[in-house]
Amino acid sequence: MAYEPAQMSSPAASVASGSDDGFGENLSNLIGALDQLRRLTTAQAVFRLAPKLLCETGAWARVMISSVAGSTWSPLALFGLTDTGTAILEIDGVVEDLHIALASPLVEAEVVRRRLPALITDVQNEPRTHRPLVTRTGTHEYVVAPVVADSVVVGLLHADRPAKSQTLSALDRDLLRLFADGVGLCIERAELNERAQRQQNILAEACSAFGSLPALCGVPELQLGAQLGNESLNATGTHERARPEQHRESARLARLTSREREVLALLASGATNAQLADRLTVAESTIKSHVKHILHKLGSANRAAAISCYMRESRNDERRPR
Repeated sequence: MAYEPAQMSSPAASVASGSDDGFGENLSNLIGALDQLRRLTTAQAVFRLAPKLLCETGAWARVMISSVAGSTWSPLALFGLTDTGTAILEIDGVVEDLHIALASPLVEAEVVRRRLPALITDVQNEPRTHRPLVTRTGTHEYVVAPVVADSVVVGLLHADRPAKSQTLSALDRDLLRLFADGVGLCIERAELNERAQRQQNILAEACSAFGSLPALCGVPELQLGAQLGNESLNATGTHERARPEQHRESARLARLTSREREVLALLASGATNAQLADRLTVAESTIKSHVKHILHKLGSANRAAAISCYMRESRNDERRPR
């Protein structure tokens, strides 16, 4: 059979039974490459470097990475292994400007749909391959695996050995699957790092915009509580009334609809417009409209000021007696 899809079993279990020559070395090199990717701090860097590092493991002579967006996949770069063991970029940018529809019966469409790798052993006689790409690369057999991050297929990894004396096997398919799964985890890790950095930047902007927020930027909670206690009691030991500005902030937030408050809360968590749209299942333009209305109703010049108002009111709510 020219097309051999993988089964649903764990890739680790599959490769554990490998007995091919060089298997142990290949597996060790793959793990080393993933360790390098794990140290990167942006998802874009992980995606860009993954095919080069994979090629330099020596498990395959050529590696191609493609992006997947909606129902289309686009080959981005093809790396080839030199005699010195380094990978060189053979094709940069979208390969021959290809944007290929993920439509049945294409092999890659099945790989994306099932989220499982495949081995194609007789490319020239396999009707389910993309003929222009096969002709351009001159491959006679290859393995392909999906890169999945946050439950979404974001890319495809192809690998082959052009020399006909070095045939591919199911072990190659499962090794590539193992690496692709690792790349997906590295992308998720990097995205979490990027989101944490965005949240930190938002807090820093909010702190600089409002002088009363330094407590949120590193002042110990115990010290903050003591300061709040001193401010809330007068000389006779009785509670003072809430400051007028607290009432003003509460009144401003009361102008927001429940959906606008939800959007503002998510903004305060560091979510981007795209993430908000995905979370609330609306168009990104709708999110932009919500943000515009929020800024207008709160009288805020920018998002940082609106988030600061929200955070202050949230803290006031926590301090109010129940």
